[in-house]
Amino acid sequence: MPPDQWNAVALDSQIRASSSNPVIVNDYAVALWRSASGQVNAWEDRCPHRGMRLSLGFVEGEQLRCIYHGWGYAPDGQCRQIPAHPDLTPPKTICARRHAVERRYGLIWTNLADDPQAALPDLGADEGWVAVRSIFLTGGVQEARKAVAGDLAEWDGTVSDGDVVTLEMPDGTRLAAAFQPVDAGSTGVHFVARGPAATAEGRHGLARQVVQLRNRIENN
Repeated sequence: MPPDQWNAVALDSQIRASSSNPVIVNDYAVALWRSASGQVNAWEDRCPHRGMRLSLGFVEGEQLRCIYHGWGYAPDGQCRQIPAHPDLTPPKTICARRHAVERRYGLIWTNLADDPQAALPDLGADEGWVAVRSIFLTGGVQEARKAVAGDLAEWDGTVSDGDVVTLEMPDGTRLAAAFQPVDAGSTGVHFVARGPAATAEGRHGLARQVVQLRNRIENN
């Protein structure tokens, strides 16, 4: 049974409207897709028909279509269209497996538990957070969290370690690192920022520093 916890799986700005994207969380394949109107969905990456990966499909309006036979699924997971049988109303039993998903702090989060009760990590106000960069590190999530917190401790500012590692900079900028447990040997780290450095120029500078952080950790 998947743990009842929220994991960041992407920067919100990375997932474009009318796109479908593959994501791995704890060795579990997720299709992360955004409809034309901007609604974000996180589903098991498997078509109920023949098991094809839904992340290989395409978004048409408010439906995700499987690349294999073009079956169309609405955001509630229900199959709405079967191109080979256009006059057929698909049975309600044909339904993609959905997972809880939230957009907050400039990130997209998902919880794979069947009945999620856990709260999202609290980073304060939701407004003002902007994407910096995503990186992937070799090693499990605990190893990655320790390495990122250790590197940020050498920056100018104050580090707070937790489910999300944050750095409070002297100018009032807050940098946050949220972790995606991909598998035992890989972890995604998604960085967002809020405050004075959350400008286009400031974000580029922070992104360069994040790349340098990754290189230091990977080469250590």
